[in-house]
Amino acid sequence: MQRMLDQFSLRQRLLASFAFLLVLMVAISVVSLQRLNALTVGIDHLSGQEARVALLAQQANQHTQSAAHHLLRLLQTPDRSERAPLYSSMDAALAQSGAAMAELTRSGFGEAATGSEALTRLLKVRQAFDDTFMETVDLIEVQGLTAARQHFARETDPLMADLISTASALAEERQIQVQIEAEMLKADADRARLIILVLGPAALLIGGGLAAAIARSIAQPIQEAALVAGSIADGHYSCKVPAGRGPELGALMRSLATMRDSIASREKRILDLAYLDVLTDLPNRTHLVETITRVVAETSGALLLLNINRFAPINNALGFHVGDRLLREVAERLRVHVSDRYMVARLGGDEFALLIPGIGEEEAQAQAQRLVSLMRMPLSLEDQRLDVDIRLGIVMFPRDGTSAADLLRRADLALALASRRHNGFAFGSEVADQPRHEHLTLIGDMRTAMAENEFVPFFQPKLELVSGQIVGAEALLRWQHPTRGLVPPGTFIPFAEQTGFIREITPWLLATIIQQSAEWHRAGLSLVTSINISTLDLTGRQLVIETGRLLREHGLPPDLICLEITESALMDDPEVALRHLGELAALGVKLSIDDYGSGQASLGYVQRLPVHELKIDRAFVDKVDCRGKSAAIIRSTILLCEELGLSVVAEGVETDAELDWLKRNRCGLVQGYRIAKPMPAAMFRQWLADRP
Repeated sequence: MQRMLDQFSLRQRLLASFAFLLVLMVAISVVSLQRLNALTVGIDHLSGQEARVALLAQQANQHTQSAAHHLLRLLQTPDRSERAPLYSSMDAALAQSGAAMAELTRSGFGEAATGSEALTRLLKVRQAFDDTFMETVDLIEVQGLTAARQHFARETDPLMADLISTASALAEERQIQVQIEAEMLKADADRARLIILVLGPAALLIGGGLAAAIARSIAQPIQEAALVAGSIADGHYSCKVPAGRGPELGALMRSLATMRDSIASREKRILDLAYLDVLTDLPNRTHLVETITRVVAETSGALLLLNINRFAPINNALGFHVGDRLLREVAERLRVHVSDRYMVARLGGDEFALLIPGIGEEEAQAQAQRLVSLMRMPLSLEDQRLDVDIRLGIVMFPRDGTSAADLLRRADLALALASRRHNGFAFGSEVADQPRHEHLTLIGDMRTAMAENEFVPFFQPKLELVSGQIVGAEALLRWQHPTRGLVPPGTFIPFAEQTGFIREITPWLLATIIQQSAEWHRAGLSLVTSINISTLDLTGRQLVIETGRLLREHGLPPDLICLEITESALMDDPEVALRHLGELAALGVKLSIDDYGSGQASLGYVQRLPVHELKIDRAFVDKVDCRGKSAAIIRSTILLCEELGLSVVAEGVETDAELDWLKRNRCGLVQGYRIAKPMPAAMFRQWLADRP
């Protein structure tokens, strides 16, 4: 039955079931009405016939008795003339009795009267009574009243009594027949009731079975569809979708299958976007972080962070499409180079990562060397030969960290160390430990310090050895913390640079120093004030704009401000640094290379830079009077600056012997504790006034 139902649509099934139930209800109603009508007619007929039979029997007996009464009166009337009307009444009564008997015979039995003994006897008795009655009547006129009375008493009266008795018996027989027919009607009624009782539950059972079959044919596929939808919602896109029964459910299941395939396709696309780098088809940072978390919990190994040297100049010179091709080529080389157990990911920009489980530090170092050699193989893009070089930061887990955030942060510090050293790679164990809790607290307090004016500029004088005059001062930032006291710059400046907060400190310091220098200039002090500029400041365009605005706002001659930059700032992004230094030099401010000799700046850079001054790192000044190599380096630097027309500042001078040596070797300017310690602006001004 289920298969037969499945061949029809839901609409056809519902229409067919309702039609079938309607036909059953109509059939039950028709049968019930027919049976009830038949019973009503039968009951009406029986009740009417029984009453009629009783009435006819009563009338027949009454008329018979009336005729007999008139006959008795005739027998008592000697006068012939008086008997004439009695004859008429007697004949009429006799005729009425005969008619009643005939009607009783017809109404009471009909065709069934042929086999009735009571009726046969009634007819015989009636015939005999009629004959005897007439004989009695005839004897009245022929033989006289006495003979007629004797004949009546002997023949007629007994027959009349027999006739009345037979008529009563006939009525009783008819009543019995009516009772039999009533019993038959009752049996018919019982049969009709039984039929109705059978048809009703049968209709209910058939209708219920049909409804259950239709409901099952609808509910079961819908339940299957719900299970499929639940599986799809749970992400099980390989679940099998049933074919469906019937056109509507088949269409529903096909729609579910289409929805499943579409969702699976879109989710795959979303996962690809969430976990894959679109440009290189490598896993992205999110995928790498999740994998690191899983791998670190299971084994040890190494994480290598890699970036491409001079990638920004390649992008700027050859266009971004060449830069994208370069990134794809690097990704392909990494993909081909590594084994299946390694994971290669692109973190963004020119930064890639290799996750290598199950190796030690020596193997990680060998892998890094192979990668450096691999990437140094020339590339040809857009008919342009490119020599690519990379830097790597290497961390070992769990030694350098047990979380993805810690490992990536430490690897990034190692990568920065490798870039500063201009080495191929550096290990995370070589960089400083993570900042202590109090350092992080200080970083959180720096914004409050800016708002509460807790930052204070100190000034350390610069002495010109030839004239013996103070010609300048270096501004050094100090933090007067309300609870920690004076916080030295080496404690918070590195973290300000790491967090980027230095971009807010430098504009404030620049504005403060230019305002102070303008006040000194108006007071008649022509001092060149130096300000240290970080790498983040130098690579930002805002430094040039803000410096020019402040100089114009305070009316300060530009040559009274000197911006000191470190060699590492020049190395991180030389092209941008050179461009911004040229713009600053065009404003008229002086430029100085700080800590010269401690970094990797080449003489070529010194020649190209629009600088006015070199500051020799204190490491070379320390005990220069008794260290031959330091003395040679400083003498060559002084000679170089004389040839290039640059000023030379020796910082960190602390003894008379160091000061005398620098003076004998024609060093232009010196600063250090031998001259004076850094001091606030008011104290510096007083120190100048008190100095002979």
